[in-house]
Amino acid sequence: MKALLFEGGGAKGAYEAGAVKALNKKKIFFDGVGGTSIGAINAAFYAERNFSGLYKLWLSVDSQELFGIESKLLLDLQNKNITIDNIKKSFNTIVKIIKNGGIDTGNIMKFLKKYVKEDRIRRSKIDYALNTYSLSDRKPVEVFKRDIPIGKMHEYILSSAYLPVFKFERIIDDKYYVDGGIYSNCPIDLFVESGYDEIYVLRAWQNKLKYKNTKKAKIHVIEPRENLGSIMLFEKETAEYRFNLGYFDMIKYLDNLDGNKYYFKHYSEEYYDHLFDKTALNRMIKNLNKGNTPKSNKEFIIRIIEKICVESNIERFKIYNLPYLITRLKYRYAGKKKSIYYDFLKSIKVDFE
Repeated sequence: MKALLFEGGGAKGAYEAGAVKALNKKKIFFDGVGGTSIGAINAAFYAERNFSGLYKLWLSVDSQELFGIESKLLLDLQNKNITIDNIKKSFNTIVKIIKNGGIDTGNIMKFLKKYVKEDRIRRSKIDYALNTYSLSDRKPVEVFKRDIPIGKMHEYILSSAYLPVFKFERIIDDKYYVDGGIYSNCPIDLFVESGYDEIYVLRAWQNKLKYKNTKKAKIHVIEPRENLGSIMLFEKETAEYRFNLGYFDMIKYLDNLDGNKYYFKHYSEEYYDHLFDKTALNRMIKNLNKGNTPKSNKEFIIRIIEKICVESNIERFKIYNLPYLITRLKYRYAGKKKSIYYDFLKSIKVDFE
C-alpha cells in the first residue's frame, strides 16, 4: 500500500499543496493519507479528492480570515520591519490577542467546517489519519478516521493544528490538546506500523526528519531547499511562491532534474565534463571558484549557470534544457565583456548531444 504524508508547518503548507498538484500530473495516487497540524488539513482535502479546492484554498485564504491578524503585520514581522508606526497600526489587534489569552480559534473552526467535509472523508476509499497531543492525558493521540467518533472530525483536525499561541481552551471531550508536532511532525511510524510499504513525505521544514529506521517501507522525502518563512503568514503572493516551489521540487524529484535553485533536464557527469576543454575549465575554477577544487565539474558548472540566471532575472519556475539555456545566455552576455561571467559563457560549449 502507498501513503502520502504531510508535515506540519502552518502557512508553509502551500508548498505541500503544490507538490500534490505535481503528483496528480504524474498520475501518482495513494491508498492512505495523513498529517500533522496543517498537514492534517491538507491530508483531509486529499482524502476527499478535493484537489481543486486544495489549490484554490492556498491561493486565496489569508491570515485575517484565519486568525483575525492583518497579513501586513505578519509580513513586517517576518521581514523584521518593526517600527513604531507599524506597532501603532496593529496596536488594537495586539491588545485583543493579549486580553483574549491568545489567538481565538473560532475563525479556524468556521474555516474547517466550511471547507472540510467529514462525510466525504468517511466515504472516501482513501484512508485518513492524523496525530495530536493530549495535554490533559499527557500522551500523543494517533488516529485513523475509523477511530474518530462520528461528528468529531473537525475537532480532531483542530486539535492536531492547535498552536501554543492559540487561546488555551478545551477541544475534545472537555480535554486540552496541543499541536501534534510536539510529539511528531509527521506520522510516518503510524503508517509503517499499519502496513504501508511505500510512503511519500511532503515536508515544510529543513530540519532533520525523525522516524524509526525501517526496512518495512520505502520512504520518499520531498523537502524545500530553502527556508519557507513564517508559519503564520497566509498571504497570496507568498503562498503562490511556496506553491510553485512545491510543484517544481516534486517534479525535480520524480524526473531526476538537475539544479539547486533552478530546474534543468538531467544530463550525466560525462556530459558536463565535455562542456569545457581542460585549460578553460581550470581557468574558470581559478577565477570563479577561488581556485578551490569543486566536488565535480557538473556541480561547479551548474552553480555558476544558476548565478548567471539569478543575475539575468531568468524565470525560476520553469524546466530548462541546458543547451538551449546556454545559447540564450551566450547571446545575452555577448557584449558584456566587463562581466565576471563573460569568459565562462564565451568558453562553454553548446552540446546538443
